[in-house]
Amino acid sequence: MSTIHLSSFGHARGEPQPVASLADLAGTDIAPLAEEIPQYRASDQALWELAATSCEPALAARPDLLLYVSENDPDTAGSLAALAGRLGLSGVPHLALSGNDCGNLGPALSVITALLHGGGHDRVLLVLADRAVAGQRVMANGMSVFSDGATACLVTRPDDKSGPCFAVHAVSTRVHVTSGADRDTAVLSTIRLAQDSVADVLRATGHARDDHRYIVFPNYRPASQLFLTAATGFPQDRLLLGPVGDQAHCFSADLFHTLDHHADTLRPGDRLLAAVIGPHSWSTLSVERR
Repeated sequence: MSTIHLSSFGHARGEPQPVASLADLAGTDIAPLAEEIPQYRASDQALWELAATSCEPALAARPDLLLYVSENDPDTAGSLAALAGRLGLSGVPHLALSGNDCGNLGPALSVITALLHGGGHDRVLLVLADRAVAGQRVMANGMSVFSDGATACLVTRPDDKSGPCFAVHAVSTRVHVTSGADRDTAVLSTIRLAQDSVADVLRATGHARDDHRYIVFPNYRPASQLFLTAATGFPQDRLLLGPVGDQAHCFSADLFHTLDHHADTLRPGDRLLAAVIGPHSWSTLSVERR
């Protein structure tokens, strides 16, 4: 296995806003959603400014690559230049990644794993920054509400660990494009992707489901997360909820929010399976608290 370490998490979030205030924009009754997710985060800052704030804890060790992940940044090249300048990383190579919407984290970690273990880089600063598109704050499937914010961490090989961290032992991303499919077909396709992706990771690590203390999902409404827990073959008491009621759904950054939120309560050696989900993709990560 090509293990990588995640450490030095940083976050930047918008200001809290009541989900109930979106009722006139949603076009549907959002009262049930507002009961499970009472607030979301909104920001007027540029995405690169949110990203820069989130990066501050990770700058104790200078990275040799900056990877910027954003699905909705209207000027990725400009944001990267501004971000590198603000952080004092103007001479550091940078890359951008998008294309899987809220599921970008899985492919991003796969790319970083290849770069770190391929000998070309030692420390990667991973930054995930996104905001809701105007008029699309409530997810079309009603599973959550989009928030504006950014999160970052330093990604290294195991021999370059700095303080408490999370080890990612394996990542599997399964993709199946279902454009034009009806809702039931899309749900069945997602379940198949989930089951195949989980099986990939268990096979790669040699661990069983029961070896994992928790399973983690993006900040969807808790009822939806319980459905996904069952779909992946886990009992409901294995679900580890993130700060969904406080932060709602921060695109690709949810997983990092949840890991950092529970960092002090998870024991060293605790294993988790974590999922990040895009419109046509499902990524599963094998994570261990170190």
